[in-house]
Amino acid sequence: MKILIISPPRCGSSSLLNNISVLTKYQSIFEPYTNGLTNRVFENEYPISLPENCIVKMISYQVPKKYGKPSDFFNFILSIYKEYDKIILLNRKNLQEHFESYVNLRIRNDKNLNVYVPWFKEDIEKKIIQYNIEEFKPYRNIIDEISNELKIPIIYYEDLYGEDRTKSLEIIKSWNLDIDNNELNELLHPKFKNRKSGKKNII
Repeated sequence: MKILIISPPRCGSSSLLNNISVLTKYQSIFEPYTNGLTNRVFENEYPISLPENCIVKMISYQVPKKYGKPSDFFNFILSIYKEYDKIILLNRKNLQEHFESYVNLRIRNDKNLNVYVPWFKEDIEKKIIQYNIEEFKPYRNIIDEISNELKIPIIYYEDLYGEDRTKSLEIIKSWNLDIDNNELNELLHPKFKNRKSGKKNII
């Protein structure tokens, strides 16, 4: 089976990619193309030679240079989606929290720091004004456009990684991945989120 995850930044796509890969033993392909949000310069050849069983994660506006520009993302996805047996679209319901997580990503990327570590809102509060939420919205909106075009429902971060683990389990079951659904549900439990609530402890 070939699985494609398409997501804006900061929707739990990396966790989903890694955990499905572990449980299925499928080869994982992490963001084969870049979009300027990271300092990575490596880019896989286009088109990718997909193994028989694999799971690929792509972030909004990641387009191979041989295909076109980031603005061609919608058409790029339409040109490749039939190569996959299953498409998972991720997004978030809460725009403000999504934007805050995105700002944390940008700050840590700019400093070449690990983006997969615990953080608190107060870590970014003094810097969030430097970022424009209007420039971030297209990363989310393009997922809605793809969903509407391909008639594929969006899985929301708040449902997949939320406190209602019955709802998240039903989502996981709907994918028919031939894995231990309960185990994946536990691996996606909100206790593993990097964003922490409350105030940081001062030692």
